[in-house]
Amino acid sequence: MKLRLSFVAPARAARFVILTALAVLALAAGSSNHPGACRDYRTRYVDPKAKDDPKDGRMRRISEFSLWSEDGSYEGKPATVFKREERSTQGDRVLFEVTAASDLLPFQTNRKVYSRQNQLLEDHTIVYTDLFSRFPARTIDGATMSWALEHIDLTIGRRSDFWIALGTEFAPWQVFMTPEAEETVTVPAGTFKCVRVKLKYSTDKLPGFLKMLPRFILNQIISSPTGWVTKDTHIMVKFQDKLDGPGTPDKVEELVRIR
Repeated sequence: MKLRLSFVAPARAARFVILTALAVLALAAGSSNHPGACRDYRTRYVDPKAKDDPKDGRMRRISEFSLWSEDGSYEGKPATVFKREERSTQGDRVLFEVTAASDLLPFQTNRKVYSRQNQLLEDHTIVYTDLFSRFPARTIDGATMSWALEHIDLTIGRRSDFWIALGTEFAPWQVFMTPEAEETVTVPAGTFKCVRVKLKYSTDKLPGFLKMLPRFILNQIISSPTGWVTKDTHIMVKFQDKLDGPGTPDKVEELVRIR
């Protein structure tokens, strides 16, 4: 079943923001989208002693994911389809497909959830094209945050701004990406010369469902993730944040291979 949605419920939007937009930055480059190359990542706790809490009720725990892009079209015009497939250790899968322009402006996004028996459980499509007049420049879908991170100017101290589309019901949410320093990073895929990029979400122009929350709660919810992007090829090799939500131990997403 395919649904053409014109709205996102507040609870779904909040989950999308916190657990996807903030955490899914597994966030191609300004000169290339790395077409045809598939990048595999793993997820692990920063603290080796940290463990999943079986009481939190989480049905799917993402342990790995892949990113790739393909040439496509939208309403007869050339477009790029950005894909992200998340997988749990039990075999559950979540597939995001964002059809967008070369600057990542989204035309539509689709999310499919498959059970470990490969049964399709959810199939949701959000169409953005009617909202372009309301979108600020550099608006992106949350599932393309990794590509947005790789698009920015990596000059130390030069901030880049994006806006995350939260469905069609709410205004986009502004995020700032600032390169802080050059570092050498080792991940399963190898050792890379990178630029460390700090992300910060605006607290001045919050989406409607977050405006109602007290400041001290916002400070707990809105984290400041860090990504590491290769200096020469603009590929994200590492990302660190509270990927399971506020109050949880930090996790990192690490590049395993490019194929």
